[in-house]
Amino acid sequence: MRSSIFIAIPCALSLALAAPAALAAGPKKQPTKEEMQEAQRRYQRGRELYEDNDFTAALVEIRRAYELAPSYKLLFDIGQICYQLPDYPCALRSFKQYLDEGGGDINPQRRSEVENDVRKLEGRVATLEITTTRPGAEILVDDVVVGKTPLDAPVIVGAGKRKVTARVQGAEPVTRVIEVAGTDVVDLALDLGAGSAAAPSSGDGTAVPGAGQSGGDEGGGRKVPVVPWVITGALAVGTSIVGGLALSASSEYRSQLDTFGTTRPTLDESHGEMRTLAIATDVLLGATAVAGVTSLILTLTAGPKGPAKAALAPVHVDVGPGGVWIKGTF
Repeated sequence: MRSSIFIAIPCALSLALAAPAALAAGPKKQPTKEEMQEAQRRYQRGRELYEDNDFTAALVEIRRAYELAPSYKLLFDIGQICYQLPDYPCALRSFKQYLDEGGGDINPQRRSEVENDVRKLEGRVATLEITTTRPGAEILVDDVVVGKTPLDAPVIVGAGKRKVTARVQGAEPVTRVIEVAGTDVVDLALDLGAGSAAAPSSGDGTAVPGAGQSGGDEGGGRKVPVVPWVITGALAVGTSIVGGLALSASSEYRSQLDTFGTTRPTLDESHGEMRTLAIATDVLLGATAVAGVTSLILTLTAGPKGPAKAALAPVHVDVGPGGVWIKGTF
């Protein structure tokens, strides 16, 4: 049956050009002449891609043609391409929709062939009944959004390992990795608490390493006070600049002392400038030290980032003529 792809579709598209309403079963829109022409171009491009074994691109083109001119006959081609990929859930959905929409217009031999394929595909897929403790959670299967809870229908997936994620605003995403076989029906309940997510696990209950964890160390690290450290850095930069000017002034003063003919007023002016810059450097250096100690104390006494606050050991600061001491347990 796989070799029969694209046989009937050119005729379907030609008929649609003559009678657009024939393609619009039920609530489907009636394609315009321009949409039909675009659908034919998409179909032809999809056929060429299929013949080049580029099944993924061919599927995109045929789906686009179906959106423009929704003929049930295009669903047969979509099912065939999905079968080749292989994307068995897609093939199963497309073939079932083809049989449903085609109804009595499908010849008995073709219907029998497609029904055989449906039975074969049903043995290659599993069914997931996904529920969450909080409604409105977005459900992703293998990182593809399938809907929000409560889901309208079970999710059909291919056999193998499947990654299921539930996410809702105000809670950490919950991820489970499960292994399913053909015809399995799995009830998957995901607990979206108001706080941290439940530990994800595989189908046999094994925790999935790293899943459900955020990139930071929430709950484990401390809050770092930014402003005090910014002030400390600014003071350190100012100290470096003024210190450099003081060294330059000192060098200039010594050079003038060694230069014959330098007047007393010039020497006094240079000495005064050198002394002023030296005092400013000392003041800035002291301010930088105080700011640095203050920033360190604020950092060490800050609470943890997460909601669980560990008991913090007291920190004592002593100031003496020889420097500053910090005492405490860290």
